[in-house]
Amino acid sequence: MSKDGRSSELPARIIPLATLPAPSRGFEPVVQYIPASWIRERERLTQCFAQERALFLLTRGDGGILYLNAAHLSAVSKDNAVQADLLSLPKDTILALSVRKDALLAQLPVLSGLPPVTVQTRSGPGHFLFVTCDLIAQNMLLSCQSQTQVRIHQHVANLLLTTLLDALDLDLSTEGRRRHRQKRIRAYIEARLHEPDLTPQVIAKAYGLSTRALYLLFDGEPGALSGWILNRRLERIYEDLKSLDFASMTISEIALKHGFRNAAHFSRRFRQKFGLSPREVRPKRLTG
Repeated sequence: MSKDGRSSELPARIIPLATLPAPSRGFEPVVQYIPASWIRERERLTQCFAQERALFLLTRGDGGILYLNAAHLSAVSKDNAVQADLLSLPKDTILALSVRKDALLAQLPVLSGLPPVTVQTRSGPGHFLFVTCDLIAQNMLLSCQSQTQVRIHQHVANLLLTTLLDALDLDLSTEGRRRHRQKRIRAYIEARLHEPDLTPQVIAKAYGLSTRALYLLFDGEPGALSGWILNRRLERIYEDLKSLDFASMTISEIALKHGFRNAAHFSRRFRQKFGLSPREVRPKRLTG
């Protein structure tokens, strides 16, 4: 022990709570204990979903489940151990953490395509989340200043994100989340390259982003995303022109199939990228 009473094993510098990252603003977390009967009757839980809020049910030892909507209540398998344990618990032993669904999906859009996510609470980030929510449910924040309460609620939202990322085995870093979102948007684009009106504005709207935020996600250059779309279209056309599977299609039809409406613009871009005209790329037996 040092002279000031601190253990010599502890780091000399403690990072204050105020400096913690707060990507979680807008979650508006609400914590309370609920009876297990709510899971069977579901009416009270459905009211939560009607307010566009996601619901995370947690127990001290049996784990927890995240429900995004009322359909998720029925989507959990009947032999799901966590939900079975939730149903068997006595009154007022389940912690319910609700947050705004749009804020949660803005941080983890991957959740929208997944079944209810289960987590463990005996150890790891799920345990930290449970303990923090438990203290809040016991009204331990009532005597705190409003600024402190806001920071604690930000901390809860950050713990929620960390717990879900850990359960899904996703990269916890900011760069990891950026790469994951890029991957999803690229997959969205790949599936729609044939659409002539596929623009950054359309893509940003589909993901609830501003066009500027979308540009920042793709290296910050307005032309980076449009250039990637153009290159992927041209690469697909090149592959089709070389393939005998599309021998019956004209060059214009292939270009149109991949989102080009202007033949002259297509030919110019194609030559710029490959140094050849589209006709020169086709096997001679298709052009002879």
